[in-house]
Amino acid sequence: MDGLLLDSEKINREKWIETAKLLGYEMTYEQWFGLLGTNEESEKQYLYKLYGNDCPAEEFRSVRMKLIGEYAEEYGIPVKKGVKELLEFFKENGIPCVVATSSVRSRAEKFLKRADILHYFDALTCGDEVKLGKPDPELFETAARKADVKPENCVVFEDSENGIIAAATAGMTPICIPDLQPPTETVKKAAIIANSLDEIIKHIK
Repeated sequence: MDGLLLDSEKINREKWIETAKLLGYEMTYEQWFGLLGTNEESEKQYLYKLYGNDCPAEEFRSVRMKLIGEYAEEYGIPVKKGVKELLEFFKENGIPCVVATSSVRSRAEKFLKRADILHYFDALTCGDEVKLGKPDPELFETAARKADVKPENCVVFEDSENGIIAAATAGMTPICIPDLQPPTETVKKAAIIANSLDEIIKHIK
């Protein structure tokens, strides 16, 4: 969802770094990349590794979510280029779509509805439904079951290295549309790397 469907990663990055500063920590852009695609539990483990086990991980999350929520209420979050074109193509051709996001369901539903794209999806799989976030494959495996499609017949659209690893581990075909994280050697192993989602339509055809 974030960074692929919604142009929200710049906001996420800004609020993570602001939260760290408010709590007396320093977070660099490079350190923030490690949080892309993580759910609450994976996020905690990463923060403990980064700052030590006495790091207030839950406070990190609550402060950041408050800051992001305030921003979204005031300014909204736009969709990424090509999102509606690709989703319309899927809808017209009867291709099932499931959102697999590390965000909690309440946030995912709210943001997708506000962006007027929630109705395109057959189901949502959210970070509060799984034990571990990306790069663990559980999120995508759960999404495949909801779509009633075997993993080897699933295509995963991702913007982050953690997501590409999770998709490959699940036995799915990863397609990458990079956002803020520069393509790593892992990302370059994706089946397709595109500049925007609407570019993917020609590949599917």
